[in-house]
Amino acid sequence: MGLHPAGIGAVFNLVMELRLRGYRVCISTHSPHILDLVWALRFVQENSKGIEDVLRVLDLQPGAKARSLASAARNCRFRTYYFRRDGVADDISKLDPGSDNLAEGGWGGLTEFTGRVGDIVADVANRTQVWKS
Repeated sequence: MGLHPAGIGAVFNLVMELRLRGYRVCISTHSPHILDLVWALRFVQENSKGIEDVLRVLDLQPGAKARSLASAARNCRFRTYYFRRDGVADDISKLDPGSDNLAEGGWGGLTEFTGRVGDIVADVANRTQVWKS
């Protein structure tokens, strides 16, 4: 099944350590957790001036090393690509859920299952007494 989300976050922080040391890093994943992190970090980069919010996204306690990692993440340029079955790669770096590009809006298909299951559960709940007092 893969790593626990906390483990994925720890690996992501190790990747930020590599960035801090000047390495370029490429991650290939089917993890929506990584995309959640990248989306949140891009949003914070665009809408927050300090690194405190980055520390929160990375789930790091304030300290010299954590601030260094947060600074690396704050200044990192994230790119996200969706590799289609026809061999074409789409740049979906904005990860805009409202995008007309279905690959970008659905984060390369990684949110489709969660959305579909959520819709089914909501439908069942609306037809039953489960959520009614």
